[in-house]
Amino acid sequence: CSTWGGGHFSTFDKYQYDFTGTCNYIFATVCDEASPDFNIQFRRGLDKKIARIIIELGPSVVVVEKGSISVRSVGVIKLPYTSNGIQIAPYGRNIRLVAKLMEMELVVMWNNDDYLMVLTEKKYMGKTCGMCGNYDGYELNEFVSEGKLLDTYKFAALQKMDDPSEICLSEEISISPVPHKKYAMICSQLLNLVSPTCSVPKDGFVIRCQLDMQDCSEPGQKNCTCPTLSEYSRQCAMSHQMVFNWRTENFCSVGKCSANQIYEECGSPCIKTCSNPEYSCSSHCTYGCFCPEGTVLDDISKNRTCVHIKQCPCTLNGKTYAPGETMKAACRTCKCTMGQWNCKDLPCPGRCSLEGGSFVTTFDSRSYRFHGVCTYILMKSPSLPHNGTLMAVYEKSGYSHSETSLSAVIYLSTKDKIVISQNELLTDDDELKRLPYISGDITIFRQSSMYIQMYTTFGLELVVQTSPVFQAYVKVGPQFKDRTLGLCGNYNGDTTDDFMTSMDITEGTASLFVDSWRAGNCHPALERDTDPCALSQLNKISAETHCSILTKKGTVFEKCHAVVNPIPFYKRCVYQACNYEETFPYICSALGSYARTCSSMGLILENWRNSMDNCSITCTGNQTFSYNTQACDRTCLSLSNRALECHPTDIPIEGCHCPQGTYLNHKNECVRKSYCPCYLEDRKYILPDQSIITGGITCYCVNGRLSCTGRLQNPAESCKAPKKYISCSDSLENKYGATCAPTCQMLATGIECIPTKCESGCVCADGLYENLDGRCVPAEECPCEYGGLAYGKGEQIQTECDICTCKKGKWKCVQKSVCSSTCNLYGEGHITTFDGQRFVFDGNCEYILAMDGCSVNRPVSSFKIVTENVICGKSGVTCSRSINIYLGNLTFILRDETFTISGENPGVQYNVKKNALHLMFDVIIPGKYNMTLIWNKHMNFFIKISRETQETICGLCGNYNGNMKDDFETRSKYVASNELEFVNSWKENPLCGDVYFVVDPCSKNPYRKAWAEKTCSIINSLVFSACHNKVNRMPYYEACVRDSCGCDIGGDCECMCDAIAVYAMACLDKGICIDWRTPEFCPVYCEYYNSHKKTVNGDAYSYGYNNDNCTWHYRPCNCPNQNYKYVNIEGCYNCSHDEYFDYAKKRCMPCVRTVQPKVSRSSTTSTLPTIPSISSSAATVSIETTNPTV
Repeated sequence: CSTWGGGHFSTFDKYQYDFTGTCNYIFATVCDEASPDFNIQFRRGLDKKIARIIIELGPSVVVVEKGSISVRSVGVIKLPYTSNGIQIAPYGRNIRLVAKLMEMELVVMWNNDDYLMVLTEKKYMGKTCGMCGNYDGYELNEFVSEGKLLDTYKFAALQKMDDPSEICLSEEISISPVPHKKYAMICSQLLNLVSPTCSVPKDGFVIRCQLDMQDCSEPGQKNCTCPTLSEYSRQCAMSHQMVFNWRTENFCSVGKCSANQIYEECGSPCIKTCSNPEYSCSSHCTYGCFCPEGTVLDDISKNRTCVHIKQCPCTLNGKTYAPGETMKAACRTCKCTMGQWNCKDLPCPGRCSLEGGSFVTTFDSRSYRFHGVCTYILMKSPSLPHNGTLMAVYEKSGYSHSETSLSAVIYLSTKDKIVISQNELLTDDDELKRLPYISGDITIFRQSSMYIQMYTTFGLELVVQTSPVFQAYVKVGPQFKDRTLGLCGNYNGDTTDDFMTSMDITEGTASLFVDSWRAGNCHPALERDTDPCALSQLNKISAETHCSILTKKGTVFEKCHAVVNPIPFYKRCVYQACNYEETFPYICSALGSYARTCSSMGLILENWRNSMDNCSITCTGNQTFSYNTQACDRTCLSLSNRALECHPTDIPIEGCHCPQGTYLNHKNECVRKSYCPCYLEDRKYILPDQSIITGGITCYCVNGRLSCTGRLQNPAESCKAPKKYISCSDSLENKYGATCAPTCQMLATGIECIPTKCESGCVCADGLYENLDGRCVPAEECPCEYGGLAYGKGEQIQTECDICTCKKGKWKCVQKSVCSSTCNLYGEGHITTFDGQRFVFDGNCEYILAMDGCSVNRPVSSFKIVTENVICGKSGVTCSRSINIYLGNLTFILRDETFTISGENPGVQYNVKKNALHLMFDVIIPGKYNMTLIWNKHMNFFIKISRETQETICGLCGNYNGNMKDDFETRSKYVASNELEFVNSWKENPLCGDVYFVVDPCSKNPYRKAWAEKTCSIINSLVFSACHNKVNRMPYYEACVRDSCGCDIGGDCECMCDAIAVYAMACLDKGICIDWRTPEFCPVYCEYYNSHKKTVNGDAYSYGYNNDNCTWHYRPCNCPNQNYKYVNIEGCYNCSHDEYFDYAKKRCMPCVRTVQPKVSRSSTTSTLPTIPSISSSAATVSIETTNPTV
């Protein structure tokens, strides 16, 4: 049954009529049933096109409206769609829904325009209702109701079904259209054009065509009747009759076909594509755009063109490969031909793995699990030399009988006994050997911090993971095929017979098979018959939650799902998590097994360890973690002896390694090549730049390799003038040779060199000294060093109190007339005094930070700075929040991120500078002090004082006499032994309680400690490396960790950021400007001031955007590398980057350039700018690293 055009209908019984109502009508349904198998409704719009179709099939409801298709409880869908027995897909130019439900098949077709068609099964004859009639086989009784024959519109009114909130008026009068005879001839010709031989009766279609012609906006126009011709074409095609390509570009055109497709009136809707070129289906033809004969649709590339099958591309893991392209996988190469992979298997190594305590995967990929405590034969083979056997030792690792795990792997032959266990390597006479270890054709070395590798020349390779769970991976060459026995199976390519026992029969269960390979008298292995997760619902949920990261979408592991099925690994993960007491190492081991399998397929899952709690690995020293590492070219040893450690693994392994360009030395530190020792035979080594004489040849250790200069090369030639070569083999007047060659550094120490043994080498001519670059210079040109940088003769630097000039390799310093020092109060009670003493206190009283007038005769004090501590953590940790500054009658009160000033004192000049991050007070007490007070509106407060008198100062900031030892001077003028006694003496209010102990918030909040250490580690990272040799970072790091642990009521990120900002500021004081904040890590929102203006009364901001005023930006400092007249601090500034705001002139002024010294070899980073003037300038060093995210 179908409807088309402006309102033509053809019922199931092939009766044709016309009706143009615009209500919602039932098209076809099953009569008189409470829940009919199908119910199809439609509504025409005023433009006569079909506006909506509703298809109800039992519980499924499909709605087609405005060209989009939605399914109830799924929403809008994309084609093709298949679900619950319903298929919706394009069908030529139409869309077809096929429903195959319980005992029912139904097809609905539409074209998003004027056409709707339903095909039902014969069993519904006589049972249907709706505009499609009663389907009883007689065409003239469609409109009979209760025995009366109704008019079309009355019949249609019965089929009307209003929406819930609608009353649709149906057409009341019958308009029976009369066809015009004058169009009969042309209509008949047009229908013949479609199909002259079609057996579908033409009469009804001629009438519909005539009606189309006369109702048209341009009557008689051929294009008026396209819908009817199309319907005739469809009905002929459905009756499998011949249909011609009757459409042309300007007659009923289907529109332009995309790409190189062509129009066919009768094309197969079963589209042959590159992904399925053989597709065929028994369906009638339809009109639309199709690929020309002999080509298929390229559905793999996104351009959907028709190509010859030979040009079809291939896909793999979501990547497209062009025809003819080859792809290499672990053990096969595949070539893309005709849209398919044509693969050839290559000879491939066998792999057997012992993972997760109790899981074994054999060479032929059979996985099993067993719980036994014994030494088992892992692999024996006639291909192993000297009767070699590989064994595995399993031990109990917990209380329950199933907590057994691999603890060691043994290789035994008539020549060797090698035991590799968790701690180290033992050999036959049970002595511990250090790695690397060589015995004949076996080499054992540490490939990374987590893996030990045993490399042999006879085709066996063993990789052992030592942490977190001891696991072993055996790899054998193809020559072992069919020649192995033991727990790793028989490696014959057949998985079914892997349980081949030592008695040469295939067992059915793992435990019996394992027992037959016991290499000692031990109890049989036990099967765990109950699921370990069944014992505790809580453990089960926890295990499933943690392990589900393997199978979830949107995780790190998802990109490997296409290559390696995660389900077996997920099950193994859950089993391990429930079975072993130590849950997390085993969960991580299961995730690691999956990641390893993925990397064996060429997919390295970067960062998977960070996606799971407790799986990340912390590296010692300055090593970094990598998912693809090897010892080769990352250790000093591999430079000395490539045969020892340069054996690659074909599956990437993870672990800690030295950063690129550094090498692991004998002390487990990462050093540059030039500091690598050189390894000799039997574990001896010589340090860099030392020499050894073997067989009359002198060898020097240079860059980790022995560089031997024999008789052939004259070492004297390597000396460039003015150096000359001194050799120990000649009889010398100086019997120590080059040992005490004069260097600038020795000149600076001024101590005579004490030689111990003779060394040959290049020596500067008399009167010249070797400088840091190895050149010979006269004494006055020797450079001076400061903070890792070299300064030439006559260059100056300024520290807080001195101006120093470089002379003859030494600094000559002159004290400045005015000298300043800073006292810092930061974070939760950390204080650094003027003389540099550090302590922490937690007290919630008011304390005097600094005041003058402390000498015995008690003169009147001209200033007093008091801090009041407020508790800001559950553990009782305090933070300095409120600060009062008394200058005679003038009082500043700093609290709640703002300040108030009351009273006046004409003898004091002050100036307040405001910034988004800081408030800065410049205070001058004429004849006595110049003070700068900087407050970051939270917990950090800095007092910078330069004094013109030697007036004594006292308080928690110490006595400012240059001596750190007596800084704990109490109010009563004696030096306290500990800081608590000292702090309690400086209480402003004597009735306030004393402090008796300092809390350690990290021990109270152990769960926060890891977070604190991780986030504070930015201080130790490359971001601040430029400052590491200028300011000792450890106290700042410890303070940061303590504060981040203690701030546990809120504002924890603020505490942490403030603590890091203190270190950044200490660096800035030394002239190193560090750009450490990022949008994710401690951001500062300076752009706010571009779009918000101060309100009239001046204490709030309102939004007032001004396009051309985008001048506010965050800067880590002002005028980097240049002279700057104020105290340099980070903040929001609205001058350009090479200008600063002059507070006196109230405008931006250009920065003043200064010269750069050159960088010495000992510098931490190779390009580190610095400045002659330290206290008043800064050098920006911004290093791209990944900051920890807060």
